[in-house]
Amino acid sequence: MHHALRIQNPFEVVLLILASIGFSCVQSVCAAEATPVDYAKYIQQLESAVEHEVNRRNLSGVSVALVDDQRIVYANGFGYADKSRRRPARSDTVYRAGSISKLFAAMATMQLVEQGRLELDQPVTTYNPDFRIVIPFENVKPITLRQLLCHRSGMIREAPVGGYFDDSEPGTDNTVASLASCVLVHPPDSQTKYSNSGITIVGRVVSKVSKLPFEECVQQRLLHPIGMRNSAFLLRSELKGKLAKGYLPVAADGGGFHEIEAPQFEFGILPAGNLYTTVEDLAQFLRFLFAHGRREGSQLLRPETLEEMFTPQLTKSTNGFGLGFSVGSFRGHKAVSHMGAVYGFTSILTAIPQHRIGVVVLSNDDIAVGPVRKLNSLALSLILEAKLNEKPPTPPVKLPLKQKELAEFAGDYESESFWARLDASDGIVKANISNQRMTLTPVAPLRFQAEGRLVYDAPFVFERETAGRIDNFSALGQRFRRVDPRAATKIPEAWKKFLGHYGPGFIPLIISAKHGHLYAMTENEYDNRLTPLNQTVFKMPPGLYIDEQLVFQLDTRGKVHRAVLANMTLRRRR
Repeated sequence: MHHALRIQNPFEVVLLILASIGFSCVQSVCAAEATPVDYAKYIQQLESAVEHEVNRRNLSGVSVALVDDQRIVYANGFGYADKSRRRPARSDTVYRAGSISKLFAAMATMQLVEQGRLELDQPVTTYNPDFRIVIPFENVKPITLRQLLCHRSGMIREAPVGGYFDDSEPGTDNTVASLASCVLVHPPDSQTKYSNSGITIVGRVVSKVSKLPFEECVQQRLLHPIGMRNSAFLLRSELKGKLAKGYLPVAADGGGFHEIEAPQFEFGILPAGNLYTTVEDLAQFLRFLFAHGRREGSQLLRPETLEEMFTPQLTKSTNGFGLGFSVGSFRGHKAVSHMGAVYGFTSILTAIPQHRIGVVVLSNDDIAVGPVRKLNSLALSLILEAKLNEKPPTPPVKLPLKQKELAEFAGDYESESFWARLDASDGIVKANISNQRMTLTPVAPLRFQAEGRLVYDAPFVFERETAGRIDNFSALGQRFRRVDPRAATKIPEAWKKFLGHYGPGFIPLIISAKHGHLYAMTENEYDNRLTPLNQTVFKMPPGLYIDEQLVFQLDTRGKVHRAVLANMTLRRRR
């Protein structure tokens, strides 16, 4: 697209067993710390917050791990790995980690770089001569591994086959081969554009140079040496019994979602998103990072290599993509991280290398970005407070606004990418942003904080026009302007034939109309506003498929029978 280790000292592990949910714990001891930090009261706060999210049904199941240098100070599970069988989530529950996979593709690449078998700034065709894509730009330099690893190659987001819309399991080779008919979106190293296909190309290079299938190369050279015993890039039989059921809200015609159990298949973009793992194993991975690439006496990656991976590439900014890692900050500390979202699962791994602390959160709900980020942020704040005595910033206080004041914010709005409907009641504003529902809490006269399935602590900032009426607001990186539904135009008659449902039932492309525009629901996330380029071709807005196109294909009778979303062909269902 798109569960703890208990508090311990160097001599003992305190096991937490909560029979009602079936928590389980893991042991990790670090003798190097003479007086380890006491995390007990902070873990209690974290547990209360996780239980709150599960009890509110924001998460079906979730596993959390906290790491302090070489100590796994907490790893546990909450809720259910399988709701129908009431199988509890645990610290050894296996989840699909989605794009956290990219970290291992990047590390496998850097191992080969250290061995002198790859060079990051050589054309990718040096190592994979069969790679092809149409390049419509003149006088551009070849695509390199560095550009692919930091999402500066200009590649399309998804390949025509092997992505989230394709359950045929075509394999990585066929996925990369399918790119030959596609067109590069931007000149290499001109813009950052996130690309699953780009990392898949990298994985193919790793396989060719190592002379091993990608999944075997990573298993032998990273997962096994790091101690990730319950992790793999293909679902092994011994992991199936521990795998959580993924829960997937599927977009419905006319708005809203209905939940299904997520389909289980292996992606052709395997290096970019197919990792199966546990919080215990990713905690071992964090230990490996904090040991500067060393594990059990073996130097798997040099410290200077990791430092380069933790540095934004091909940009002067301090935030951006390094080699695999997303590089940013958390409360003023440099942080490296990656999120993942894949059918029925949402994940995040965050490390603060300077202080050697990290957090892993894995959940079995699809694109549960809001609650997963919320728990990740809380856990990082608590571990910083425990280890460095850093007090978290005081949260904003809810501003009591009268119903009449709240009513001023209600109405219809629209941005470059989304439509929005705001309604006010009970001291809050309820927002529907292109089919994603959020709760907006006032914290200042014109400022709200939003929470929902896809957002956490997201600011909504409103502005008044000169006459005093609320006219627009900024949120989600966009400016929304008020729309008068009575004045909104209808869509052209010629567009009505495009309305409907395309692609697989579990990840439908739904074309609808709003305020005179066509909208495309993609990946069970948002309705995305379409801009017409000609009679059958529309440009996608900022979002998942920015600068790519949606093309409707007509049969000989002039009826629409397929839609091609960013090179992925989706048959019309109804």
